[in-house]
Amino acid sequence: MATVSIIYDSRTGNTERMANAIAEGARSAGVQVTVRKLGEKFPVEELSKADTIVIGSPTHYSSVTAEMRHFLESLDELRKARKLNLKGKTGAGFGSYGWSGEALERITGALKILGLTVKSSALKIVESPGENDLAKCREFGKALAEAAPSKARK
Repeated sequence: MATVSIIYDSRTGNTERMANAIAEGARSAGVQVTVRKLGEKFPVEELSKADTIVIGSPTHYSSVTAEMRHFLESLDELRKARKLNLKGKTGAGFGSYGWSGEALERITGALKILGLTVKSSALKIVESPGENDLAKCREFGKALAEAAPSKARK
């Protein structure tokens, strides 16, 4: 069965709501999904087992949050130390923003450095996601799940 790992940071709950809606959409396509908020302990091996890794962060001062920046930097250190190999996995980014939305550029760049094949589409929602925005999140999650290799899907 294909697996999708969603890791996010959220300051006001908007990105968290997006993460949960993306997970709901992915599950509707028949894949296993784990959702992790930064600050919650989880084994990094979980990422090695995932087929698709989805990273989310609000834009904070024209970038990702400090916690997300540290997380992405630690993944890169693990990659350099050959303790984490994500090459060939699929990656995507999402986030909420109030003004500019640069967090997705940072996420996309980090995913590429880590060796993931980054989906050309990313998902940005302005400020607080309404029901139409959450429907887009569910569609995004479903599309990511459906893009998983057919042999890994149910």
